Amino acid sequence: MINAEMRHICPALEPLLKRRPDLAETLECLHSHDLDQALLRYLPNASQELLARFLNDCSRIDFSRVDDHRRALHSSGVMALTPEDVAPVSMLTLEEQGERREQDSQAGAGALAEGRFASVAFAGGAGTRFFSGLDALQQALEHPNHKLRQGRFDPREPKGVFPISPVGGLSFYDLIIGEALRVGIKHGRLPWVLLLTSSVTHDRTQHFLRTADLWGLPPNAWRAFTQADEPRLDMQGHLVVEPEGGLAWTGDGHGGVYRALMNRGADGRSLHDILRADGVEHLVMHNVDNAVARPFVEARLGFHIRERALFTVSATRKINPEEKVGLLMRMRGSGRVEVVEYNVLSPEIANLRDPHTGRLVHEAGNINTNLVALDAVQEDIDTTLYTGKQIESCIGPVESSSLEMLNQHLTRLLDPDRVRAFEVERSELFMPTKNVTGVDSVVSTVQQMSDRSARLLRQAGATIADTALCDLGPACGDQAEDLKRYGIGPGWQLEPGAQLFACACQPDPEGPPIAESGLRLEENSSLLFSTQRPYGSLRLGPDRTLLRQPGSESKLHIGRDVVVRPGIRVRLDVGPGANLRVKDKACFSEDTEIVVPEGETLEIG
Repeated sequence: MINAEMRHICPALEPLLKRRPDLAETLECLHSHDLDQALLRYLPNASQELLARFLNDCSRIDFSRVDDHRRALHSSGVMALTPEDVAPVSMLTLEEQGERREQDSQAGAGALAEGRFASVAFAGGAGTRFFSGLDALQQALEHPNHKLRQGRFDPREPKGVFPISPVGGLSFYDLIIGEALRVGIKHGRLPWVLLLTSSVTHDRTQHFLRTADLWGLPPNAWRAFTQADEPRLDMQGHLVVEPEGGLAWTGDGHGGVYRALMNRGADGRSLHDILRADGVEHLVMHNVDNAVARPFVEARLGFHIRERALFTVSATRKINPEEKVGLLMRMRGSGRVEVVEYNVLSPEIANLRDPHTGRLVHEAGNINTNLVALDAVQEDIDTTLYTGKQIESCIGPVESSSLEMLNQHLTRLLDPDRVRAFEVERSELFMPTKNVTGVDSVVSTVQQMSDRSARLLRQAGATIADTALCDLGPACGDQAEDLKRYGIGPGWQLEPGAQLFACACQPDPEGPPIAESGLRLEENSSLLFSTQRPYGSLRLGPDRTLLRQPGSESKLHIGRDVVVRPGIRVRLDVGPGANLRVKDKACFSEDTEIVVPEGETLEIG
């Protein structure tokens, strides 16, 4: 419908519809939902080309959801909760876990061996902020990692591609895949690795995973699936039009994972159907930018199973009342259990403490690593309004809003007696990386990852200077006992400013360890060693069992009392089926980079 005002302000619209009558239905839908005002605000005197791009984009709109968005935008907002509205939810604390850890771990290990768990990384968003902030990061990091020093990045890459590990520069995606491979080798069955992408990150995520050499990961071992797009609205409730004429879109939030799982493909099957047919019963969902999410921790999985939980929140204990973290609470009115965001809590709730223990009454802070039973998945969860984001439009910067879903709001629909909370140690399982510098940033994550690797190396018998940087890849394992078994750490010494990256394992349990004792990295030196096929060539057998090709493993042995002199950089990379031996007492006194080609054997020192 073209009224006189629209005919005057958008003179190209009428000839466009004569040329493209198929667009008239979309324009009528916009009018019936009172959304055609966007034409008047953003596209006055626009060309037929821009108007066509706008109307084509509008044909993708789910108008019922936009109606919900506008109602939320024009509502009076959320009422703040009071102490009378909520009750605390108990979580299994770290202290309490010790009493049942063995049984929980056994249950979790059994479930992994049976293929009952899959991981889902939330990898949506625009994905450009990290790479566009590299200049500030280079200034903030005293020692950029191996990949950052190379400095070749496309600013359009998604966050998952960012090289986050302290020395070797493994990406978030590398860490996710490496952890799944390690767990798959340990339990004989590779868990599903799922990546929830956005329309912006999907193609580049797929390209990265298809072209990267991820330690022999079989090509059909992972799957990327996209969340739905929703149009942004300005603060007056109008659709926002970008400078090129298209709508400003955003993902529907990580809670869109449920809709994406249930979305049926051309064959009539959903990903939810495929997972269930493959024996998967539970998902572990986590943010892509938590470098130590480690979704397959056996004790956590076993707790979820043994409690018959439909939803388990991984929680850290909130200590500071001002900390900006959602809290797990029971709503007295409905009896439901839900994660309540910090901005709707009254100061009285946030500051309540137990008079006997001194701990906060509401202390279970959500870190967004959540376990959910496939049987509990439902599409229509509550939405949350976000406002205040400035974006570019046809008429310049405008303040916009989005209506998104949060995965934890599924708990509002579930039996509250089957929602659980499991406490985790921040330093082991929670390193959020939301910014390039500052709090919860690349800078803080790099240091925390190094600290964690240094703790494991010290437990394995190494002496580590406080200013050394340590980086253990997933193939090394996640316990000090793994390191000791591979010979990584015992009798090693890292002097001030030294840097170590290790990503290798002992492919043959009966064979020699990776390294002997006495390795010494002198002041400001660095040693990076890795094997491209730590587990050999792999393929997926029936029920996702991992089949290994004998003799295809990369083999590395670092002899006793090897030394890297001050300031020297050494990088050792062993190809598929290749073998590298570093002799006892080898001394590296000049920069060295060795890549052993596939199938070859080399001895140095």
